[in-house]
Amino acid sequence: MNLTDFEKVIKKDKIDSVLVQKDNFVIFEYFRNNKMKEKQHKVYSVTKSVMSALIGIAIDKGYIENVNTPIYNYFPEIQKDKEKQKITIKHLLTMTLGLHWPGNNGMIPSKNWVEFVLQQHMDHPPGEVMEYSCGSSQLLSAILQRATGLNTENFAEKHLFSSLGITKYKWNRDAQGIAIGGFGLTIKSVDMLKIGSLYLQNGIWKTKQIVPSHWIEESTTPKAKIDDHYSYGYHWWDISFDNQKGRIYSAIGREGQYIIVAPEDQMVAVITSSFKENSRRPLQYFSEYLLERKEANLMN
Repeated sequence: MNLTDFEKVIKKDKIDSVLVQKDNFVIFEYFRNNKMKEKQHKVYSVTKSVMSALIGIAIDKGYIENVNTPIYNYFPEIQKDKEKQKITIKHLLTMTLGLHWPGNNGMIPSKNWVEFVLQQHMDHPPGEVMEYSCGSSQLLSAILQRATGLNTENFAEKHLFSSLGITKYKWNRDAQGIAIGGFGLTIKSVDMLKIGSLYLQNGIWKTKQIVPSHWIEESTTPKAKIDDHYSYGYHWWDISFDNQKGRIYSAIGREGQYIIVAPEDQMVAVITSSFKENSRRPLQYFSEYLLERKEANLMN
């Protein structure tokens, strides 16, 4: 680990903040300016990983039966479609639901996001093909709301954020008042670190089990392989660096937002950035300077 060179490199790049925790101690802290310490960062798809945690909590508390629950239980409008009847919550978590996905540019202008996603035609049988989709995350948020009777943000406040001491955040909603499951969260760097630390500690925070340990294991274990270096679990990415000794998983958001968890190293790293291009560069910095691996660069 070379923190001196790491700091020199990130200061020259579009990195807004970095926090590194190892063995339960924050060993490195960087903020591009004083405002970044208190800023609520728009973390884009890091929201998806928080959404995953909330689904795990909801299942544990009995609001949702299990991941194999068909989504037509919550969306009766698709009950007449035999193929869509096969879609389960697990398919949403792994983004293998099989529905056509025209992208956010298709969903966002629509008046009803959930309706827009459900009305898409089936491109593949559920479970066969992974296609990255914010629509999957929006359906999860809608399911959580319908299953618990609470808005996703309120459920998160009651069962996750309050326990971690996360008080300053925003969670944008769609026109129907459903919290945006794919990219709606803005949150402080220090609170992102709390989420990563919670996962590193198998869901325990100050002796209290917040997220079930089996859910953390299940949700961060690869379910769909994307390429030689990236796999997808339940809204978490599993990442393979060259020559790493243990598994590493991460919440990843657009423009270089990261919560990186390395269990074997007992390390969590949070990075917020403003990259319009090459948003994987923070992962390269993590690999080169923090993992203590020789030639541990992330392959492109």
